[in-house]
Amino acid sequence: MPISSPSTHHIALFEPDPSGHRMVFVRYILEAMVRRGDMRATLILFPKATHAPQVEALRNTYGSILDIHVVKEPDPVRGPMALSGKLSRQLGHARRLREAVARLQEKGRVDHVHIPFADDYALFPFAMRRRPFGETPWSGIAIRPRFHLARAGAVVPARPEDRVEAWAYRGLLRSRTLQTLFSIDPFLAEQVSNPRVQTVCDPTDIIRRKSRRDWLQADPDATVILAYGHVDHRKAIDRLLSAACAPEVPSSLVVALVGVQDPAMQSVMEGPAAAILRSQGRLIEVARHVDADEEASAFARADIVWCYYPGSYCSSGAMVRAGQMGRSLLATEEGLVGHLTRLHGLGLTAPERDDAALTRRLAQLAHDASLRARFGAAGAQYFAAATGEAFGELIVEAFVRREIAA
Repeated sequence: MPISSPSTHHIALFEPDPSGHRMVFVRYILEAMVRRGDMRATLILFPKATHAPQVEALRNTYGSILDIHVVKEPDPVRGPMALSGKLSRQLGHARRLREAVARLQEKGRVDHVHIPFADDYALFPFAMRRRPFGETPWSGIAIRPRFHLARAGAVVPARPEDRVEAWAYRGLLRSRTLQTLFSIDPFLAEQVSNPRVQTVCDPTDIIRRKSRRDWLQADPDATVILAYGHVDHRKAIDRLLSAACAPEVPSSLVVALVGVQDPAMQSVMEGPAAAILRSQGRLIEVARHVDADEEASAFARADIVWCYYPGSYCSSGAMVRAGQMGRSLLATEEGLVGHLTRLHGLGLTAPERDDAALTRRLAQLAHDASLRARFGAAGAQYFAAATGEAFGELIVEAFVRREIAA
């Protein structure tokens, strides 16, 4: 257990899921706590996360200030994740979080509770609770709000749930003990006009990592399009492979899939488009978790980064990494990523239901190195300040702030 003094601020962090960028966010927060000093953290986890590599890395690096508190995972929600399913799931997570904080408070003081993915775990339950942890202040990060995007100028399909989501955010912001609601979406703060909503960057430190362009085994003259992260159907990999096979796309284009492949992708990866690309030496697969230097190496070799995720309208870690590394994007026209891509000239976009437009945009980027360079330079400028240090410092400052805005 970390050694602390009565003046040490004790922060409870709730992130039970080690997948994706979640523990990266936690790491940046812990780094900022170490830099500040006189702070310690308890990370609240579910049992299945305790031995995840990402959690073990946090233990090994921050063990002097970090304790782990394990709570039972709520029963899984059956059926499709519609609004009712999401509410049931969040009620279970919020209940476990509140129970965990109560147990920690029985053992000693908890000065602040922080939920890095607040809208995943507690948006609806805490919209109905003015003081979810008694008088203990709390903060969280809104990762994927959607209700405001059309007003901000993004292209998004209308959906009835947007009204319910807007109601939930209004309720959340009436919480008497909410210190700050951060958002990695730069448009949320201006749309809700509430002083407790603060924009924070979607962070990465990829530019500081050691990278090797030859890590991906692609021909030096090849144009590489990179799909990075969890490789699943959400990322429309089937459409990427099909577009890459189109006659108007140059044969110098190589598709690189870097990240753990979802088992449900087997039929796609054994399908005809994948077979054609493999036979031509135009498909690279690194089907596993990669470390930070390998991640940087993948982006260093990429010429184009695939951010074409139909039905996903929130921010993208791949977008930020591509920007910092000066790589152009091929993105979905709809949603936040598409809006930022057009607004700041980060790449090309195509509608999520238009295969012909997608193929044309891919061919255009593959053929035009000067266009890719222009988009890459714009991305490097726009995302230059989106660092882990900037992210962590802003969030940790809220942990010690005493006043709560009206």
